Amino acid sequence: MRNYLHEGMLLYLDKLVDWDAYFRGTKGEGVDVQAEVGALRSILETAAEICAAHEPAARERWAETARLQDGEVVLPSHIQDTYDKLREAGLTTLTVSEKYGGFGLPMLIVQMYMQMLSRADMGLQPVIALQAGVAADIEAFASEAVCQQYLPRMVSGEWQGAMDLTEPQAGSDLGAITTRATERDGRCFIDGQKIFITNGCAHVHLVLARDDDTFEQSKGTTRGMSLYVVPRRKADGSPNGVSIERLEHKLGLHGSATCAMRYENAEGLRIAKKGEGFKAMLSLMNHARQGVAAQGIGIAEAALQQAIEYSRTRVQFGQPIGEQPLMKNMLARMVLLIESSRALTYRCTRVEDSLRAIEMQLEREGTSLPDAERSDLERLAEQHNATKRLLTPLCKFVATESCDEVTRMAIQVHGGIGFMAETAVGKLHLDGIITTIYEGTSEIQVSFALKEIGKGALEIVFDELRRDLSKLTSEPLAGLAAMVNEGIERIVDCTPALLQGFNYALLCSRLMAEMVSHVIIAAELLQQAAVEPSRVDLAASWIHRKMLDLEVQARRVSEGTLERLDRCERVVRLWG
Repeated sequence: MRNYLHEGMLLYLDKLVDWDAYFRGTKGEGVDVQAEVGALRSILETAAEICAAHEPAARERWAETARLQDGEVVLPSHIQDTYDKLREAGLTTLTVSEKYGGFGLPMLIVQMYMQMLSRADMGLQPVIALQAGVAADIEAFASEAVCQQYLPRMVSGEWQGAMDLTEPQAGSDLGAITTRATERDGRCFIDGQKIFITNGCAHVHLVLARDDDTFEQSKGTTRGMSLYVVPRRKADGSPNGVSIERLEHKLGLHGSATCAMRYENAEGLRIAKKGEGFKAMLSLMNHARQGVAAQGIGIAEAALQQAIEYSRTRVQFGQPIGEQPLMKNMLARMVLLIESSRALTYRCTRVEDSLRAIEMQLEREGTSLPDAERSDLERLAEQHNATKRLLTPLCKFVATESCDEVTRMAIQVHGGIGFMAETAVGKLHLDGIITTIYEGTSEIQVSFALKEIGKGALEIVFDELRRDLSKLTSEPLAGLAAMVNEGIERIVDCTPALLQGFNYALLCSRLMAEMVSHVIIAAELLQQAAVEPSRVDLAASWIHRKMLDLEVQARRVSEGTLERLDRCERVVRLWG
């Protein structure tokens, strides 16, 4: 259990989060902060215990798949058994407010929980993640009557959730969606097909569909689409025109049911405003991207643990391989990739939690607050929103690409045995590959980040980083902070080159995403080191490696031209 709820998490729970500010904002001045934090710790400890107990079966039975039987999905028994334990512990939909029976937990705690689940079993984690994400979107956008109808049963674990976006012709391009929603006599009916639907066996589906009355006019755009809650069965228990056509066969993620869905005159309840379903779905997609970042971190943690244990017991040339310089460096790189992903993701969730606290305080006390204080809170909320929109795609990009690299290195640590089917690290690598793809590929994420940079988010983030770094006045942290500040200025100096045109900016989007991530992570690792001296080496290793990389990357952006794109095309033509 200690290994699941480890020092990298406890550092935030105990030292790096201003829980007084968070709970005063979310619950008011009279809250018992110590008791609230104690409850958070208890939840994490329970989750860690259940996840650790589940891990052996998950590794041993990794190849067991969900199966379709008489139109219903049957999950592998070890996944169903642990889901039942999590359900009994109340750990299914942690973000839903207490009003509907949930805990209303901070996103930071949810992120930690999702990492634990992913580390234990990537077949299990999506069941919980989709249930929580769909419930959160219903709470945010549905009427009170719909919330009362669905949320208590989702909190209890009786009903699970699925997010239905992708269609055969509409993957990343959601404007190509053709699933149709028709309104008749005040009721809405859905017809169409969706594919690659994670947890498609769930009772509650959030379906993005194009409205019939504007179907032709809006085709090819994200306008004219609405979001519908579509249950697989009606209130009287009869089928609702929602069927599972098949289960997809995947390289990994075997225990999770990935379904092709068919809707034939399926009745749904529209949530959010008509024609604004895409905007409502973005909220769920952003939370899903943070969830996929958690998957990447959790899988990478599992692979690292396997690699370290093997490196200490496998003896070659008279010593454990972990003592050999190249192997020691590889293991250190793996740790750096995981801890950097965690640092970026936790910073993002802390911003989101702070935003939530401000919004709840404004809702509760807005009219009674002095004008100046209310104005300051509103301005801070706007800044947090901009920061969250930039950090979310960066989290998904960094954590999942790191996962792919860490799991691949874990195979390398094991040598030949790492290529054998029975070895855990190979299974983890196959599970991890999908994280760079679904909920938007890495290429989509860096383009989203570029869009937010263009809207001015970078200036807000950099101002905050500079304030954080200015507080580090003692050595060696001050010297390391100065290196990070130099990195920030290099990014600022190279950004005018993006004005060459949209195609050049897009060509540089991955470089920009990496550079911006480097400095944000560096600042966060320095904050960790400021409260936990054992982390100074971690921060120093990251900064000495990545600020050198950043110098080269900034030169590539500032000195490059669209000739790079032409060169790419000529290189591809060498193969036809």
